[in-house]
Amino acid sequence: METTPTDAELLEGSVSDPSLFAVVYERHGVPVRRYVARRVGVADGDDLAAEVFARAFRARGKFRPEYSSALPWLMGVANNVIADHRRVERHRLATLEQLASDASQQVASRDADLTLETVRALRGLPASHRDALLLLVWGELSRDEVAAALGVPIGTVNSRIARARKRLASDLALTRRASSTDLRVVGDSNA
Repeated sequence: METTPTDAELLEGSVSDPSLFAVVYERHGVPVRRYVARRVGVADGDDLAAEVFARAFRARGKFRPEYSSALPWLMGVANNVIADHRRVERHRLATLEQLASDASQQVASRDADLTLETVRALRGLPASHRDALLLLVWGELSRDEVAAALGVPIGTVNSRIARARKRLASDLALTRRASSTDLRVVGDSNA
């Protein structure tokens, strides 16, 4: 009976037989591409996801198995690629903000709940907090896997996610209060 090789075995074996890396790609290509595309947009997502696997391939000999899956490691590589591409991410968020502002309604996209206020709140988060939160939510990693992807302790991840959520909730509540005050003032002045 033949057992399925683990990601660690495949990565180790791919040092001498590079074709084994294709199995790692087949296992994790979709979630990595999905995460990268959600962070930087579909147009750049495929190129950056390809860069994630190119970097992972070059670094495969340095892989240290902490989990049975290489996905947390690949997501860490993805985060590094995204960090290198952060200028484009900031531009995309600014563009989304402008589109949402012009339309004064929700941004028409796959992320239908991404309102102008949400985009602004995400832009206001420290990058490390935004990375942890988006790996959890958009990357669909567990908190342990987020810790592995970012190369930080689980307590740091929990702290960053808690702070990000608290700040998002606070910023969005403040925005909603300001909007309702603006509406009351406009409504009162038209009476």
